[in-house]
Amino acid sequence: MSVSGELKRTLGFWDSVAIVIGSVVGTGIFRTPSEICTYLNDPGWVLFAWFLGGVIAFLGTLCYSELASSFPETGGTYVYLKYAYGPWAGFLFGWSEMALMRTASIASVSYAFGEYALNFFPHFPGAEKGVAISAIWILTLINIAGVHYGKWLQNFVSLGKAMVLVSLVVLGFTLGKGSTHHFQSIFPAFPQGASLSNLGLALVPILWTYGGWHESTFVAGEFKKTDTELPFSLLTAAGIVILFYLVVNSVYVYLFPVHEIAVRKLIAADVMKSIFGARGQGMITAVILFCIFGVLNTVILAGGRIPYAIAKDHSILKGLGTISQKFQTPDRGLLVNALWASVLVLWGSFRQLLFLSAASVWFFFAAAGIAVFVMRKKFQERHRPFRMWGYPWTAAIFTIVALWIFLNTTIYSPRESFFGFAVISLGIPLYWISKRLDKLK
Repeated sequence: MSVSGELKRTLGFWDSVAIVIGSVVGTGIFRTPSEICTYLNDPGWVLFAWFLGGVIAFLGTLCYSELASSFPETGGTYVYLKYAYGPWAGFLFGWSEMALMRTASIASVSYAFGEYALNFFPHFPGAEKGVAISAIWILTLINIAGVHYGKWLQNFVSLGKAMVLVSLVVLGFTLGKGSTHHFQSIFPAFPQGASLSNLGLALVPILWTYGGWHESTFVAGEFKKTDTELPFSLLTAAGIVILFYLVVNSVYVYLFPVHEIAVRKLIAADVMKSIFGARGQGMITAVILFCIFGVLNTVILAGGRIPYAIAKDHSILKGLGTISQKFQTPDRGLLVNALWASVLVLWGSFRQLLFLSAASVWFFFAAAGIAVFVMRKKFQERHRPFRMWGYPWTAAIFTIVALWIFLNTTIYSPRESFFGFAVISLGIPLYWISKRLDKLK
């Protein structure tokens, strides 16, 4: 049975750190280095690009930290856009998150889990979609059973990921047969012209790998001390991830020259193989499965709060604005997300799912960056336990970068972007119908 009500405030500082690390550290750090090294052929610029990507993510974290401390409510971006631009903006984001962005993310991550699972268990060819859908529903049921189960699972997986990355670094530097000569050509010249363009292209997969730094804001209403613990936990998690990524990529460069990394699609597997031989392939596959499982749990945990938040404000989705009487979790929102994500898994491939929502995601990130300026002017007297450092320049830089990624993605994947914006556009008549229903009450 589901009832209207408020979610329990059970999350703390380290729960938020775990949610962010669990969302950010997934398959990217094990897959994208080869793509990055195809654009940048110098170890110095490779490591600088990873640092720059971390700075961009950190600037976004600053924006979201101020917004979260000023409006400590469940819903994250939905709440901020609603207060900044009006209910219509919040509704469009909430609808887009349910119908496209969150569910496509759940579907793509689960699809990757299915592919890697079959790589680990090769006796079941063609079953990746079944494995993906099974993973979605298992984790959805765990999160329906209670946020404490979801957070314990997330904390365990995030701790495991940290241990795995630390082990990769220690083993790579101590047992790996690398060379410091691979670092010798660092920063031969400042990139100009085509090289500067390559730096921009390299940032695309890097920022995808950093994605998820804002996940804790979607469960802001479930923190014991949202206004103080949430913003600083976001910044702490961002710093930890940046450090992890820089050190792990340093291991890659130590073991392999940059031109070799460019052709090694599964670089982490090659690292383990260079240390332990053929059995390293199976070991790293298990590690990647472990990481993807944690990412999937995070996007499901946080995503279930979006339908709950939007349904509380709009009659047309009222049925989703309830929580389980038994478990005190937004069960209907979690179930709707799982159902639609399962449909998307059946519909498309991993690449289709990945690019389906990319432009839309960065469009709304840009809107959130602009919202910081709007909120400062619109709610001048509002208490802000955390005020972002370097304002207004930090907010402006993040917004400009977000707009650039949005335009770049739209240009290079127009078909998927068009389909995504078509789905978003359906939210316009739905919002109008919802307003009409409110007037009839």
